[in-house]
Amino acid sequence: MSDLIAAYLFCAGAGSGAAFLAAVFECFVRAGAFRRARFADRRQAVSMRAVALSVYGAALVLLAFGMLCLVFDLGRPDLALKLFLRPNLTLSTFGAFALAVLALALMVLVALRLGRENQGAIRRRIDGLSRAVVIVASAAVMAYAGLLLGQADGMPLFETPWLAVLFVASALASGLAVVMLAVAVAGNGHVEAVRYLKRRLTVRLDVALIVLEAVAAGLYLAAIALGPAGTVALAPLLTGAQGGLFVGGFGLGGLTVPLVLDLLQWRRPLPGWAYGLAAVATLLGALALRFALVQAAGPLLSWAPVA
Repeated sequence: MSDLIAAYLFCAGAGSGAAFLAAVFECFVRAGAFRRARFADRRQAVSMRAVALSVYGAALVLLAFGMLCLVFDLGRPDLALKLFLRPNLTLSTFGAFALAVLALALMVLVALRLGRENQGAIRRRIDGLSRAVVIVASAAVMAYAGLLLGQADGMPLFETPWLAVLFVASALASGLAVVMLAVAVAGNGHVEAVRYLKRRLTVRLDVALIVLEAVAAGLYLAAIALGPAGTVALAPLLTGAQGGLFVGGFGLGGLTVPLVLDLLQWRRPLPGWAYGLAAVATLLGALALRFALVQAAGPLLSWAPVA
């Protein structure tokens, strides 16, 4: 497996995770779940519209780059087109269509947020339908990567369903990191809704998702250690060439650093850079996780259990 696959896994995970969280959040706002933050106020709505546009735009760019990585990894664009022109009932075809549907729905959401602020009834229905499509398609894309790797033969690091769970948890955490960066860059810090997102909602949700990701990683490692290859399969990932990426980049940089920063922000206000640093650390950790897994799987292609 090449580095292009690792890059695709990162971009698809972060992009689909960001799209999923943004669409779900907007659905809650439309349903009036956050009245205390006065999201319906015009000033709040304008700022939140800018944040949503930034998140959906970033998710679309990440997905597009991820799809390009897949095409370049194949080496033949016609093979990618074949998935759409001659579809078969395979996991690859399912993933390709999920990516395409998600990208199209994101384009619609971006176009609507670039248009007039006051939308008519038809536009509101299109917006609601597009958000529903984004939620379903992004959930499919998040799960697809781990399930696809699980089909690889002779790779003990991929032979557990906990890999898909880890990838979904990581996609949600890295997706929230994209949302946090959008809040920091595009959100008006003087608006109550943005302050509510920055100081309370996203920080608390980030703590929950990082803990979920850490638990999923622990269960994944335990499943591999108890599998046919045993601890031999974990050696390249924990103590071998990829140990720095997995333990240092993912474990320390992607889990510990953002968790500590989030817990500190939960207790008391920190300088503005701490919020962005937590998001960047999460994204770098997600990238390190995928590169470590893809690279560590290579030396284990011809493993043999010891009798």
